[in-house]
Amino acid sequence: MKRFVDFINTADAKMAEELVSPNAIFFVPGRPEPIKGPSGYMAIIDMMRGGFPDIQWTLQETVTEQDKIAVRFMMHGTHKGTFFGVPATGKQISVQALNIYHLSDGQIVEEYGQPDFLGLMQQIGALPK
Repeated sequence: MKRFVDFINTADAKMAEELVSPNAIFFVPGRPEPIKGPSGYMAIIDMMRGGFPDIQWTLQETVTEQDKIAVRFMMHGTHKGTFFGVPATGKQISVQALNIYHLSDGQIVEEYGQPDFLGLMQQIGALPK
């Protein structure tokens, strides 16, 4: 997970190829179909960086069972770009995410991501608190 956190914090495409299976599937809230493979994961990171170019994920907690890892992250960043139609506000965010990863042969093959988008949208002023 440490290398994976390094990958998502740097958006290093080479690390994506190394850590994410070409057949991986990622279930992203709000998307009717899963995203696939390293390029799909890079698209998720690029979407987040589009709104929060300085975003960083901090690993808070992990629970491991066989080939599954549940991870609690904190995401921190500054709203400097349009995010889901909301123009940049310059506001800081601090948002939790709980993701479950399935691994095979040292690569991520599946992810169920559950970021606190409600909290994020409230923090940038898109929704009332």
